[in-house]
Amino acid sequence: MSEIVAIVEGETEQTFVRDQLAAHLGYRGIAIWAVLPGRTRKRGGVKKWESASGDIIRTLKEGRYCTTMFDYYAMPTDWPGRAKAAQKGWAERGSHVESAVLNDIAERMGGSFNRSQFIPYVQVHEFEALMFSDVQELAETSAPLCRFSSAECLERQFRGILEEAGNPEAINDNYDTCPSRRITRLVQRYRKCVHGPIVAQRIGLETLRAECEHFATWIEKLEQL
Repeated sequence: MSEIVAIVEGETEQTFVRDQLAAHLGYRGIAIWAVLPGRTRKRGGVKKWESASGDIIRTLKEGRYCTTMFDYYAMPTDWPGRAKAAQKGWAERGSHVESAVLNDIAERMGGSFNRSQFIPYVQVHEFEALMFSDVQELAETSAPLCRFSSAECLERQFRGILEEAGNPEAINDNYDTCPSRRITRLVQRYRKCVHGPIVAQRIGLETLRAECEHFATWIEKLEQL
């Protein structure tokens, strides 16, 4: 059985890997578990590259596959490819950083390194962008958290956000318009660590993949191990 350590940004992503992705890959003979940067339990976030690369290299030297699940939006500019990616369109930013990160790690690991051991994934924005893959499910799950908005009203508002952006992964790298703030502005009691993984599970991995191309490419790479 292949073993993958996923170094993820925070508790939301950790729960998603544990509760949804692990079951999906387990059927394919692949074990995956998520750890936070520094392998702590309560601290997350995208660290400076020297710290993050240390986590990745330690994992690879243990003989396991390694993947990541970090947001481009919050990524420090010292990450390989991060500064130049800002000049590209949103659809290219994640893959540009992933390629630069893989090259940097391969150089640090040396000539005998098997590049297939490391599968970096950089979300263009944040985990909540994936929730817009099914605005009806997002609205129905969120409605019990609202005192004054029905599921139908929320769905119309979420759909308007999606149509404005054109794609779930395109919502949106501004502090005031990032996906989580888009949701919490309408659903004040939404808590990303609690409700994000619940919404993702109800939407289902196949819908997430169908609507989010960059996310789907990552899952396909993991499935091929």
